[in-house]
Amino acid sequence: MSRNASVSTVQLPGFNNAPTDAARRELNIATACQMLEEAGARGSDIACLGETFTGVGRLESVVERAEPVPGEATDRLGEVARRHNMYVIAPLLGVVGGTLRNVAVILDRSGEIHGMYAKVHLTEGEKRLAIVAGDEWPVFELDFGTIGIHICHDNSFPEGARCLALGGAEVVFWPHFQSGWGGMAWDITLRSRAIDNGFYHVSACYGIEPHRGWMPGMLVGRSGIVRPDGLIAAETGRYPDVATATVSLEPRVVDGFSPEGEVVYWPSAQTDRRPDTYGALVEPRRYQQHVRAPAPRNAGLHM
Repeated sequence: MSRNASVSTVQLPGFNNAPTDAARRELNIATACQMLEEAGARGSDIACLGETFTGVGRLESVVERAEPVPGEATDRLGEVARRHNMYVIAPLLGVVGGTLRNVAVILDRSGEIHGMYAKVHLTEGEKRLAIVAGDEWPVFELDFGTIGIHICHDNSFPEGARCLALGGAEVVFWPHFQSGWGGMAWDITLRSRAIDNGFYHVSACYGIEPHRGWMPGMLVGRSGIVRPDGLIAAETGRYPDVATATVSLEPRVVDGFSPEGEVVYWPSAQTDRRPDTYGALVEPRRYQQHVRAPAPRNAGLHM
């Protein structure tokens, strides 16, 4: 029996002109539910929203109104999950056990909380707002396979993706709210994570206003699904939309990679790893003595 799953990424609007914080929050949740309905109508097994989705359009005031987990937001998304018999990944700025976290909550097919991941690599802005970082890379066993999650800045560091892969993740979701890097981050960073770790990489960003053309500095958008071979299975483009693809979680066979003949790629690749040589990843101070300090800015200049 083949192991296939229908995966959707929901690219919510990255704009919200409602007049008050309460109205903006309500519009964000209502829009998320509406677009999740579309994912559910497509027969999705799982759908992922963008980072801290209830706070779009609110700056620091979102911290004052962080979502309780569980709470109204997870309850309302849980109703959609239950109605369509699908998993939903709901990234929130949430209060979990009294602690403020940037967290991704996994709702199961019955709408209940299955698990959650707390963002490990916080930005300096998040630290100033007293958000507390996570310190684990959990993977989650779902009925169709094993998934992992990393959030926004986490993807700046390849070690997190590797930890998820070593934990057995077959599909890794990356909810984020990103601008600035343009298409380069999508085409290179996302594909490299998928190729290097042998998993599907699913990004969930935000879309720009439909009447505007994309320019550098705007939200990147391009929420999509990258296959383990680096090819794009589905993508939204720049505007709010839902992208869906059927992914095969059968072991990927390659020919002549390291051993001779056909082998299953990921376990075969692991046999050639040399963790005993990777000390710089866990003991960086031990290696700093070998790094030459940069020359002064005026080095070589004569006045």
